[in-house]
Amino acid sequence: MSILCHLGIDMREVCEFRVVEDFASRLFADDEGKRLGDAVRKVELETSDPRFNRIGELQREIRAKLDRSFFHGWKIRRLYSKAELAAAGCFRLLIATRFEPAGEECGTKYDESAACPYVFAPEMQFEVSGHRAIIPATTCGVGAKQVSDLFLDWKRIPKNKDISQTIAGEVVVSARLVELFHRERITGVEFRPLRQSPASSAESKDWFQLIVQGSEAEIIPPTRAGIDPFDDDAEGKYRCPLGHVIGLNLLSEVWAKSATCGHADIVCTRQFVGARRGLLRPERIILISPTVWRVLKSEKLRGWEVEVAHLV
Repeated sequence: MSILCHLGIDMREVCEFRVVEDFASRLFADDEGKRLGDAVRKVELETSDPRFNRIGELQREIRAKLDRSFFHGWKIRRLYSKAELAAAGCFRLLIATRFEPAGEECGTKYDESAACPYVFAPEMQFEVSGHRAIIPATTCGVGAKQVSDLFLDWKRIPKNKDISQTIAGEVVVSARLVELFHRERITGVEFRPLRQSPASSAESKDWFQLIVQGSEAEIIPPTRAGIDPFDDDAEGKYRCPLGHVIGLNLLSEVWAKSATCGHADIVCTRQFVGARRGLLRPERIILISPTVWRVLKSEKLRGWEVEVAHLV
């Protein structure tokens, strides 16, 4: 991967918020956004909009005064010009579709003995209508190793995508993608069998697990990770003190140290984002070369997006 000397000045950041309807009128006109039922409104704003920072202020105010939220869900999309994409020396691969069940629910085995036990939030138990409910502990969890084939219900894999992942981050790709990567001699990945269940030795001919072989790319500033676009988690509530997990969510484009990325077409970062909670696991960031981007784009493979990444 070549060094990217590109500032992304044409890039547009658009953030989608799920705003609580009770409070939407504090910032938005009645006809602004899209109602999702009676309680929530979907609103999109560019981060350059003067109202963007006001959303963060309202979130803090409403939490402090009413113990509620101005918004719940959020998602940032970064839109690039053709020139920016053509000039990029590296990309972050985003897998657009997640599905259930996770591998563990289908019999996939993980060795948790070496997983980091650092606890972000302990298990919580409470009663709802006379029934006990449990919120699992949130831990770092980095270091668990998959020690079996990936078992999944093949019927639940999105048939209209060439790449997707389970809610636990297990990446599944189509036979078409495997064929193209072999033909184009894409380096840095391997493809493992996908099986229906531990009780069957049959392997899928249509789907494979994608494994990225290298995981030494070092994330560096000014990369931001935190809880939401207005909360960089200054207290480190979701950062592992051993440096495994850098935050609950990635909030910016990725900057990585070029010398740690090697020469493969696909690599992963050393650090993780997310947390271990129930079936969910923290995930590495996947970085791809312009060669991989061109293959995905020219062959019209489905289920992926990219952001420009910066190697310095």
